[in-house]
Amino acid sequence: MLTQSKAAQGPRVAWSRAVTLLPATGRAAVMMLACGVVLGCAPAIETTRPGFMFANGWQTPIKAAPRLMDDRTWWRGFQDQTLDAMILRALHASPDLNAARLRALAARQETAAIQGATTLATGASARASEGRLRSEDRVIGGSGELGILFDPGRGRQAERFGAAAAAALAEAEQSGARLFLIGEISTAYLQLRHSQQRLILAQQEASRQRQMLSLARRLVTEGEGTRIDVLRSEARLAALEAERRELEGLVDTGILRLTVLAGDAPGQLPPDLMAGLRRVAAQPRSTLAPDPLLPADLIRNRPDLRVEEARYDAARAALGAARAALYPSLSLTGTIDAREVRFRGTETRGAVSSLGPTLRLPVLPLRASRAAVDAAESRVEAAHESWTGAVLTALFEVETALLDYSKAAQNEAAIDRAVALQAQARRLSNAAVREGAATLWDLNILDGDLARAEIQQADARLARAQSFVDLNIRLGMGAQPD
Repeated sequence: MLTQSKAAQGPRVAWSRAVTLLPATGRAAVMMLACGVVLGCAPAIETTRPGFMFANGWQTPIKAAPRLMDDRTWWRGFQDQTLDAMILRALHASPDLNAARLRALAARQETAAIQGATTLATGASARASEGRLRSEDRVIGGSGELGILFDPGRGRQAERFGAAAAAALAEAEQSGARLFLIGEISTAYLQLRHSQQRLILAQQEASRQRQMLSLARRLVTEGEGTRIDVLRSEARLAALEAERRELEGLVDTGILRLTVLAGDAPGQLPPDLMAGLRRVAAQPRSTLAPDPLLPADLIRNRPDLRVEEARYDAARAALGAARAALYPSLSLTGTIDAREVRFRGTETRGAVSSLGPTLRLPVLPLRASRAAVDAAESRVEAAHESWTGAVLTALFEVETALLDYSKAAQNEAAIDRAVALQAQARRLSNAAVREGAATLWDLNILDGDLARAEIQQADARLARAQSFVDLNIRLGMGAQPD
């Protein structure tokens, strides 16, 4: 259960009135003593991280001990230099990621800009003028101010805590933007290579159909074939030509998508990267075992959980600010003002100093301030529930990604075996047709089966590689710079 001791921090609430006391030593001492007593009673802002009751009892359905998975450059497991270069370029040139990085920097700078309990201000001024038939007149002055804040309600602490929560939120959003970009680049690249592989398969099937068409025409000429076999081959060649044009369009679209994701205008990708994308390469394949274990660092890696945790801290910061409004604050300010004046040949030097406290009292009546505290406490509990829900969703997504990857790996292995058997059957059928033991129609059927099996193999390669990407994204791998 979430208790009210999980305080929060936020901006200080303005007080209703301010009373400036004269620099009387006795009254100042009494006021400082009173503030010290109040300070001992004010609630401190805790920094306890949120937790959930089922943490110790959670078990993965995969019967194996959890292990740490922390591979911040997991995409290098594909061993594809073009993919590595595209991700590296995107991480440095993406406008969206750079914007998130600058927002995080601004949030950290705002945290450092919050003043402490003691402030020091200085200033100087000078003025000179030339009088008629007289020497130079001038006024030179300097001033200094020292302020000390006694904050029994811990409002300044709440302000710092809230700024830190805002900075943590901005950094988590930056990590989320980085992770999203890596996932988009990887997915687009895998789809590009899949389209290129499908294009190669279509060209290979077209080559086999041309051979089939040539054979069918020769058999018709020799009186051993039929016109139907010729028409079937011609129809299949026409369909493959249409498929080729569609796949070429997918390849061009994929390259444009990768160019924009990398932060470049269409057609402006460096020539070496463009050549690497145009160059036909094998589909990237994952080498991760089919049954990877549940990672032990799930909560640390995922940016969405860090966002929820930062929002929880921000809610506690707002609670701390609301509680600070119930307490008075005392500031002790001292100033020194020194001047030197020369006027009409006469010099005057002097210094003026002052010291006095300023007491700020809560807004009366306190009923509204206490209602604000109750509302802030409810928001803290709501933020904790949102965090718990995000953890449950993360666990579900990781478990689903683990199962999907395991099934995709098993499916790929089965389809690889099916393709090998279909290729063997096609070779035997081709020899049988030449010997007259099989018909051209039998060979045509086997060609179609082999083509479909090879397409399924390309799809299975894509499915396993994509499930590997999804698994790492669900784990939050790559969110933090390496």
